[in-house]
Amino acid sequence: MKIEANNGFVTSVCHGVAGLLNLKDKDGQYYIAGKTITGFTKAEEILAGKQTVVPFYNKAEAEKRGANFKQVRAYKDYAIQDGHLITGQNPFSARSVAKLLIKNLENK
Repeated sequence: MKIEANNGFVTSVCHGVAGLLNLKDKDGQYYIAGKTITGFTKAEEILAGKQTVVPFYNKAEAEKRGANFKQVRAYKDYAIQDGHLITGQNPFSARSVAKLLIKNLENK
């Protein structure tokens, strides 16, 4: 991925992780394969009343692509970093994702 090849960072929060699902590296492997990530969970979809609207659940699709999907209690702030990839579980995680990104940029 060009972003990481240029020492950049990829971030996502909440449903943004869905945008990473089909990204592939130069060798045709899924970008998230082997990476630890998080995103909006099935429990959060159910609590939001959206389980009949969403076409898929992030965890199931991420795991199909080889990701290690981690989660905490619904609607709790949670962000994790795996290399140059930083992901947050839900909208309450946006600040934590930003803080991780800033910390990394300051240390460059």
